[in-house]
Amino acid sequence: MMIKVLETILLSHPVPKEHQLNWDGRAYGQRVLKNDMMIVRIETDDGIEGIGEPSVYGNPKLMETWLRDHKAMFLGKDPFDALHIATPTLYYGWTVNCALAGVNQALWDIIGKASKVPVYKLLGGKRTDRIKVYASAGQLGNTVEEIRREAEKFREEGFLGYKLRVTLEDYREKVRAAREGLGKDLDLMVEWNMRLPSAKVAINAIRNIERYDLTWVEEPLPGSDIEGYAELRKAVDVPISGGEGLATRWEFKTRLEKGCYGIVQPDCDVAGISEASRIAFMASLDEVLLCPHNWHNAINTAANVQLMASSPNQFYLESNRSWNNSCPEFQEQIVKNPLLPKKGYIEVPDRPGLGVELDKEALKRFPYLDIERAAPI
Repeated sequence: MMIKVLETILLSHPVPKEHQLNWDGRAYGQRVLKNDMMIVRIETDDGIEGIGEPSVYGNPKLMETWLRDHKAMFLGKDPFDALHIATPTLYYGWTVNCALAGVNQALWDIIGKASKVPVYKLLGGKRTDRIKVYASAGQLGNTVEEIRREAEKFREEGFLGYKLRVTLEDYREKVRAAREGLGKDLDLMVEWNMRLPSAKVAINAIRNIERYDLTWVEEPLPGSDIEGYAELRKAVDVPISGGEGLATRWEFKTRLEKGCYGIVQPDCDVAGISEASRIAFMASLDEVLLCPHNWHNAINTAANVQLMASSPNQFYLESNRSWNNSCPEFQEQIVKNPLLPKKGYIEVPDRPGLGVELDKEALKRFPYLDIERAAPI
């Protein structure tokens, strides 16, 4: 079995006007006009197809160009043997690492189909029949009242937890509103997107809101502030999570050794399945939980479900419920059998590979829009 075809598919979906400011548009004076998605499709000489979804943070057009220029690295190789090539490294940047993550997902899809088993069986076996899911939304552009209503909505929809984004200017009011809307019995997470300047500021901010029974606080400090994270985690009782933008186990190793995280958040569209699985296992040795970043679409969700199902420390999977780098169509229509949350869980599929198949007719409805992603208000 040899790799015969490696191609990329770029898709776009316009963002409706009522959602164009919800992300950070009100804060930064821009409207988000479109969301993109990239698919890596690999086919073998005996007709097995594998698909993967690299993070669009790597820039779809740049990733497409890099893969076109470097596909000779993979063509003619056995998919089993090509896995070690399709792994992010410390020496590559976002574009290359994300592109390789997409290839890695597609290769695992092929290997699972060729072996006639789900990917989780090849990663060590299934440890759970269903994955717990939380609703991730609460964008910076949302008002306090919108946060309260959104939390109420997700509670009614059956999600077991809710995560919102905050700043130093609004975090007290928004976290209080989220807890009021969510009720006392569901999980509440707070995402800072690395906006706090120091451990001292972060410690004070977290202590101001810890009474709202937070399940974790996510990436309060810049990712490079390893000493700050170590200081912060020692000073507060709320679990600290992070690592969504890290592509290799070496980056996580340094942070785990320093005690930065109580929860790790690798993402298969940045790290690939191979490396994310290594990161998850390494974290489990320190009893650190796994909650993958999962901010994109149907194929990457399928990859992260395979990772979660095989990991001893799996805890929660993110489900993007916003129009920020995703949309309902890319989550529900791109594949024929999407893995969607129901009553707070995603059922782990028993189909071979990633467990999803491209809906090639649906792809035609979302041609790539070669325009700027955002425009001034």
